[in-house]
Amino acid sequence: MCRLERSVNSAERTRESASKRYRSFHIPWEWMLDTGLIGQMKLSSLRLAREFMKRVTKELESNEASQEDNLLVQGVRFAFRVHQVGGFDSETIQAFQELKKIGSASTKL
Repeated sequence: MCRLERSVNSAERTRESASKRYRSFHIPWEWMLDTGLIGQMKLSSLRLAREFMKRVTKELESNEASQEDNLLVQGVRFAFRVHQVGGFDSETIQAFQELKKIGSASTKL
């Protein structure tokens, strides 16, 4: 995930600086928008985060309390990293809310 984050950030910085120069010289720059490889990387990371959070949620529901804290922290850290790369879509937000609900319930016990 760290590599993906660095790659996306680097590509976005390059795109921003290059697009300004391209515009000033009237060179087509629209192809640099988030519709290509960067967009696909962000979508893939969202799918991965969603599936990971669902897995953690299922494990938390079925496992004993001793491992819950570690899994919860792992799930939240991973979700945060993905959010830094490209934000969440509605399905990923829902998976995160389910994880949050289970985390809240486990701290009340």
